[in-house]
Amino acid sequence: MNIKRPKVFILTNIISPYKSFLFNALNKLGEINFKVFYMAETERIREWKVDRNLEFSYEVMFEGKIDDVNFLALCFKTWRKLTQFKPDIIIIDGYSYSACWTAFLWAKVKSKPVILWSSSNKEDRTRGYIKENIKKFLVSRCNAANVYGTKSANYLVELGLSRGKIFIMGNVTDNDYYYKETKKFRTKRGVLCKEMNIPSHNFLYIGRFSPEKNLLFLLKSFRCILRNGKVRSWGLILVGNGPQKKEIENFIRDNNIENVFLPGFKQREEIPKYLAVSDVFILPSVSESWGLVVNEAMAAGLPVLVSRRCGCYPDLIEEGVNGFSFDPYNVNELSKLMKEISQGRFDLSSMGKESLKKIKRYTPEEAAEVILDTISFVIKQDYEQGPN
Repeated sequence: MNIKRPKVFILTNIISPYKSFLFNALNKLGEINFKVFYMAETERIREWKVDRNLEFSYEVMFEGKIDDVNFLALCFKTWRKLTQFKPDIIIIDGYSYSACWTAFLWAKVKSKPVILWSSSNKEDRTRGYIKENIKKFLVSRCNAANVYGTKSANYLVELGLSRGKIFIMGNVTDNDYYYKETKKFRTKRGVLCKEMNIPSHNFLYIGRFSPEKNLLFLLKSFRCILRNGKVRSWGLILVGNGPQKKEIENFIRDNNIENVFLPGFKQREEIPKYLAVSDVFILPSVSESWGLVVNEAMAAGLPVLVSRRCGCYPDLIEEGVNGFSFDPYNVNELSKLMKEISQGRFDLSSMGKESLKKIKRYTPEEAAEVILDTISFVIKQDYEQGPN
């Protein structure tokens, strides 16, 4: 193996703006020769613009949506690309796709180290005995892993990987962008609120409208606080789209819930405007491997309320300091927090500043350094074990 500048094959599913920040940072370090192989360009549930003007070396194996790619074709092409690229180290982003298992098998046949990137945690979905044992077969045989946070690390330990082989890199976004752009809009917050016809104070959600995001629960919690006339000056902004949109609209109408605003799906450049007119961000999901939108809200200087089922909550939430966590099945718990916030019980400005302090450690540059540390670890491990 070329220890000085190893050749690294990175396999991931689609072109994601969040991962692009990480790959750009890794590329700037210049310490490894890596190429990113995307299984496909995008997927059906994503509405973001696909930016293919990337700063790092990459290849898209199949154009269009990954949902439409035949799993056998994905296996064959992955094997062929690995054989052509001849990597020293393989990084596989997850284990959900046939391509990931193909890359794992190729690595074992060729005696190459495998680094697993995993965002899953035990609570993000229902776990079945058979699938869990299949995962254990792969996870326990990886040479190392990078995970987003504490919950993901604990889950991999349960799946058989030694804790000493797990490196937490955090999930990251472009913090500077959300801070600077939100700050620009915040200077004209009053004007924006009038233009949008929204209250002067707002709770905010950004994401898909789908059952796992638990938006009906959020609406029930918000309805509870509206019963108190003193907090009617607060609104709830739900930014996004998805399969549950009609059900959400009907629920709002049937329950006469006032001050709820549905501006629809917004691209990245439009998001800071909604962060700027909001006071608190809420993520009520019952299934969420991490919750990167929490990073974005914190980078914009907002306090955050986060479900304890979200992967990010143990790492990003300091109770009563930059926000609170809550049980996503307990309406009373969330509505109590929302009521206390709307009645001025907490210093939201100070909590927002604490969010900014905490999120500063979660940058693409820091994550890229962790990836390099992980690669150095598997190189050393491979060197110490010697030839098979």
